[in-house]
Amino acid sequence: MIKNTKNKQPKNKIGNNKIKRVKFRRIKKIKFKDEKIPVEKKINKVKIKRSKKKLDTIYKKKEYKKKLEKQKDEFYNLQQQLKKQSFDNEKYCIFVLRNNVDCIYNAPRRILQKLNLNNKYDGILLINTKKNMKNLFILNPYICYGYIKKYNFYNLMEKRLFIKDDNNQIKRINGNKMIENLFGKFGIFSFSSFCDYIFECQENADIIAKKYIMPFDFSFLNNKMTFDFLQFKNEFKGFMKEEINEILEKII
Repeated sequence: MIKNTKNKQPKNKIGNNKIKRVKFRRIKKIKFKDEKIPVEKKINKVKIKRSKKKLDTIYKKKEYKKKLEKQKDEFYNLQQQLKKQSFDNEKYCIFVLRNNVDCIYNAPRRILQKLNLNNKYDGILLINTKKNMKNLFILNPYICYGYIKKYNFYNLMEKRLFIKDDNNQIKRINGNKMIENLFGKFGIFSFSSFCDYIFECQENADIIAKKYIMPFDFSFLNNKMTFDFLQFKNEFKGFMKEEINEILEKII
């Protein structure tokens, strides 16, 4: 019996192999040298960023050093000028406001910390003792200060006063009983007598102001739009005498 093999198609092994070889060759072509590799681009970009960061760091270091030297010179010059300064003998209540100048030199920064002027636009009350006025004079580049008027003083105390008690807890004044508990030992028994005591620069007024009255927070002035909107006539720098009240009337 003869098998019918005419209708059977031979397997195209060669053809199958050819297809595989084509696929293999196509894959190989992807690795040709003239093709761009994304990984190399990333490495190049990283290198560029690093070199840019180095340049930025070098520039910042130079600027910082320049600024530090300037503040050293300012502090030294103010110390020399201080020897020729005279201060009022009559007692006044002083309002001090830290401005937006960064203090990076240690000597003035330590004095700012001592006076609780740690942040930009912190405000404090002081009595114009000789020691206080000397400290304020050499802090001229970083603060403005002057004689606060009675109306502005009372307005400031009513709206923005926070007290730190003997347990270091910060509280808002909520009545005369609290005043009596805190300051009865000084002969102060009401909010109005407390305000009078400080403003009239009585015996322990400076101690009370430094120990118990928290810095007044005017940090909203850090917002440039707010600052520009208020349209201050004076620069926030140095001893302003009564002109400090023009600033106070806008910010309280």
